[in-house]
Amino acid sequence: MREMPKQLTPNVYDVDIAGEKVSLPVLPVSDTLAISLLMVIDMGVEFGERAGKALAEKTAHLKPEIVVAPATLGIPIAIEVTRWYGLDDYVILQKSPKIHLGDALFREVQSVTSKGSQRILLDSRAVPLLKGRRVLLVDDVVATGSSLAASIALTRDAGAELVGVGVILTEGYGWKETLGEDAKLIHELGHIPQFAIEGNKATPIPDTL
Repeated sequence: MREMPKQLTPNVYDVDIAGEKVSLPVLPVSDTLAISLLMVIDMGVEFGERAGKALAEKTAHLKPEIVVAPATLGIPIAIEVTRWYGLDDYVILQKSPKIHLGDALFREVQSVTSKGSQRILLDSRAVPLLKGRRVLLVDDVVATGSSLAASIALTRDAGAELVGVGVILTEGYGWKETLGEDAKLIHELGHIPQFAIEGNKATPIPDTL
């Protein structure tokens, strides 16, 4: 297998997020595929506040009672959306086993960015916060949709009424096939393509779904 190119052309992709241009680095994930990478935890407080407010405003008509997000990149989004709703409690789905999660609800997920399968876990003590309540699930980016599908299923396992999914960006449209009817729940602030690599050139892949 040849080495992946160290730098691609273009090496950034510009996208509008909540009314401002954001330049995302274009990075290879294999010999033939690259993505533009959004790392929310590296974007600063102002970005988190702006994106959280925009997602809250876009989903306010759903009247959620509590926000749920997967760790780790979903955490700052959950905090800001919860703040803008004027709520206090939010629930984080974990992706690594911890001592207090021995009796957690869980779903298996195959991730394209991790080797093998992993679990998404919900602390059993959080179930009463979700049961019978209107829930908004939030995350940074939805690409293949596999992790999001597991998060949706786990939220429903807890007896919640999932009223919507708020994401900062959708990436490609493969997630639509994965989510099926649940794809209609998505509310996004922007969209980014995936890129085909040829030599050191990254070319946006046309969205086909």
